[in-house]
Amino acid sequence: MTLSLKYHPDFPADAINAIDVDVEFDASGRLMLTYLVSGDIDALALLDKTSPKRTDYLWQKTCFEAFVGAKDESGYLEFNLSPSTEWAVYTFEDHRRGMRNPELMTEPIIDVLESNGSYRLSAELNLRGLPGMELDCLELSITAVIEEKNGRKSLWALAHPSGNPDFHNRDCFVHQLEGTGS
Repeated sequence: MTLSLKYHPDFPADAINAIDVDVEFDASGRLMLTYLVSGDIDALALLDKTSPKRTDYLWQKTCFEAFVGAKDESGYLEFNLSPSTEWAVYTFEDHRRGMRNPELMTEPIIDVLESNGSYRLSAELNLRGLPGMELDCLELSITAVIEEKNGRKSLWALAHPSGNPDFHNRDCFVHQLEGTGS
């Protein structure tokens, strides 16, 4: 299934026309996300590819994110996926509270590709065994922070709550992941 992100009205993009995300989820807990960014890719501030490793503060630069929570539960996971192939995963007990670094069964696998007017970041995430992830009915929020070389940042999400941008707001978790796949 392909979903389209929208930029927050207070943080529009100069260089980017669209961000679409292909989402695949299967009963084993494997979540595949492929972000496709269209526009003036040369104008983006993209970190150079490096060795994949857990790294904090990725959201301060260009970063692709996924937030996953069990329906009707307050806890959730946050995945940060960098063009450098660095990554981070955090668990939260509630809205921005109780943040921890969970132990992962499998580290995210990230692949990047830049081509004529587009940029693609693909990530394979394993949700099985992570705290609070009952795989039968999960809610997903997909987001992106895009930094341009001129310093401008645009904030993209499936949905934005009214007011200031807040990717952690459960009103942003608008896509349902069913255990049989989507």
